[in-house]
Amino acid sequence: MKKLLILPLLVFAACSDNIQIDNTTGVQNVSNTVANADSLPAGASAAGAKANQAAGTAASPLTMPELQQEPIAEKVVVNVKPKREGQFHFEGTEVSDAQLSEFYVEVDASIDGKSVGTMTFVFWPEKAPITVRNFLRYCDEGFYDGKIYHRILREFMIQGGSSDNTAAGKGPNGTIKGEFSNDPQWAHRYGVLSMARGGDPDSASGQYFVITDSESPSVHALDGKYASFGIMVHGVKTLEAIAEVKTKANPMSGEPSQPLQRAIVDTVRVMRGTPSVSEAIKRPAFDLHGEAERVKIQHILISFAGTGTEATRTKEEAEALAKDILAQAQNGADFDALVRSNTDDPGSVASTPPGSYPLLNNRQKAPGEDLVMALQTKLLAEVEAETKTMEAAKAEFMASEVFKSFSATRWMPRGQMVSGFGDTAFSLQVGEIGICNFDPAASKFGWHIIKRYE
Repeated sequence: MKKLLILPLLVFAACSDNIQIDNTTGVQNVSNTVANADSLPAGASAAGAKANQAAGTAASPLTMPELQQEPIAEKVVVNVKPKREGQFHFEGTEVSDAQLSEFYVEVDASIDGKSVGTMTFVFWPEKAPITVRNFLRYCDEGFYDGKIYHRILREFMIQGGSSDNTAAGKGPNGTIKGEFSNDPQWAHRYGVLSMARGGDPDSASGQYFVITDSESPSVHALDGKYASFGIMVHGVKTLEAIAEVKTKANPMSGEPSQPLQRAIVDTVRVMRGTPSVSEAIKRPAFDLHGEAERVKIQHILISFAGTGTEATRTKEEAEALAKDILAQAQNGADFDALVRSNTDDPGSVASTPPGSYPLLNNRQKAPGEDLVMALQTKLLAEVEAETKTMEAAKAEFMASEVFKSFSATRWMPRGQMVSGFGDTAFSLQVGEIGICNFDPAASKFGWHIIKRYE
């Protein structure tokens, strides 16, 4: 009846000498959730969502799934003529490499026809002159006007610039040489522009992406492998609006990156000079509106026939029983005993205390997650430098006290719960008991009597 599925909070790369990147596979990033994954009340892990949902069984203990799929390869050449005659003719010799730094672009964007503002980008021709010239030419000729962001991953990047508005669309001007660097000043981070490419390092064409989170290991893994070539200097609200677009699973890869709204580049303007606007380029902190970052709760599910559980009572009987149990709990009855005797969520009874769920609020990290990620980054660097094998790195990771401490509590993201469950849990003070009433959308499995104990 209950699908207790663990969300891994770890991302570990399968590093190799040549990481192939395509649009046929995808693994979800650390904080993403699987589309349409609300369950009773837990959710699915990214890498194993389909298998777990089909089996309806508990997931295996925390492991180290593969690294987030990197920017997708462009595979199909599409002949596209420029929309307009370029003003600056970056394809020729009118503008020297040294002069490329004199230009910036303004990108007007909208979502479902509603303007969300303008992003302004400056460039790094001293690091990537070929890439900058290529991008400016496409902008100058209107190639990006009307193109959508076809791939959106909140904790990673937004990707656009496809000639056919899919992952396969390639630019008409051929491929360019990859200009990569591990120098920290050109590192991928929030607001940085970079080029998508295929398995061949010199296969970038027209598709580009903008980084939307500086802390993700998936972002750090791009350095030295993808051509960063500029950075946003204004437009955080616009970038955030696009990054926040809801997505569903891509039918080809299973990656939850296919936008449910049309995020589009309306117009790109190439400007010469210095931008007149600037701001701090940093991902804004998420507003919890006074709620706790995390809570630990116990709950009792009272369900009824037809909700997908094993309960056979009527809806009316379930409501009466839920109210009775709530009254007992609020009058001091042993909550552990009430869980064991009444819950229709048997998978939670074996937890300690019974019926318990440690919940992370929206976009919050589990305690110790930063330490785990730091260890992971260190080990991956050793694998990349060939001073340690992947097998040895994984073994060291799993045996570390950092990982053991982190994995002792399996925190569940709020977004993996039915919405009413999370809303009720985060409304309670420590020691308080409340109820989440049945609702076909917000609490579809029945009534939840919830006690916050931490």
